[in-house]
Amino acid sequence: MPMQEIAVKIEKKQLLDELELLKKLGCDGRDVVTREEILRILEKRKKELLEEIHYLEKKEDALIGGEYDLSLFDKNILCEDPEIVLRKPSDNDLKPYYFLKKEYAYMKSAFAKPEYKNELWQEYLSDESLYYTIARKEDNDFIGYCGVKNLNRKIWEIAIEIKSDCCHQGYGYRALKMYLETVANMSNRHEFASRVDTDNIVSQNLMEKLGFQPYGLSEFLLHREEDKLAAEEEYKDKLDDRYMALAKKFNVEPRKLLSHVLEYRMVV
Repeated sequence: MPMQEIAVKIEKKQLLDELELLKKLGCDGRDVVTREEILRILEKRKKELLEEIHYLEKKEDALIGGEYDLSLFDKNILCEDPEIVLRKPSDNDLKPYYFLKKEYAYMKSAFAKPEYKNELWQEYLSDESLYYTIARKEDNDFIGYCGVKNLNRKIWEIAIEIKSDCCHQGYGYRALKMYLETVANMSNRHEFASRVDTDNIVSQNLMEKLGFQPYGLSEFLLHREEDKLAAEEEYKDKLDDRYMALAKKFNVEPRKLLSHVLEYRMVV
C-alpha cells in the first residue's frame, strides 16, 4: 500500500519537525532562541512555501477562474430515491462527518488540532464546492457524502465517502449516480473526473460501474520529481501482476503507479 506508507512517513516527518521547533523555542530548557535559529526555521518554511507556490502555478491552467450559478442548488434536497436522500449539510452532520474523515484519513494526527477539523468543516460548507450529505430516508441520519471538490476547475472532480458500517449496501453507487445525473442536468456541465488510490480496488470498481473510464495518473502526496522517483525505487518490489494489469489499463509505466493516484473521466 505505497500511498498509505508514504503518508505515514510524511506524517512522521511533520511531527519530528514540530518537535524540533518546540525544542528550539525553549522546551529543551533554554529561555531564549537565537536569531540565527529563528532565521533558519523561517528560511526552511519559506523554501517549503515557494515549492508549494511553484506546484500551484503549474496547476493554474486547470482553473477557469470561474463563474457558476449556485442559486440552481439552493434547495435543501438535491435528489432522492426510495431509501436515501442527498441533502445539504446540517449541524447534526458535524460529528459523524469528522468521524468519517478521520476514518479514511491518511494522516490522522492532524485531527488532534481543532483548527484542522474546523477547516475541514468549512470546506464541506464552502461555496467553492458542491457537497451533499447522503442520509437514510427513514431517520435522516448521515451515512456519508458526495460532491464536487472545487467548482472553479475546468473538469469537476467528484469525491465520495461512505461510513464503513454502511459500505457494500449499494449506497455509494446509487448516491453518486443520482448526483452526477442531477448536477449535469442542472448545471449543463457534463464531464467529471475522479481520483482513486491505486490500492483502492473497491473505489476503482465503483468508478467503472458508474461508467468512468481510465484517463491517466494524477499527483497526490508527492509533487517534487525527486520524491516521486525515490518512492518508485523504494516500493518497486510491490509491482505484482495486479499492478501490471492496472498499468496496462491506464497505459502508463508500472512504476509510476507507486507515486501517483489513478484518474478517471466520465461524460454524463
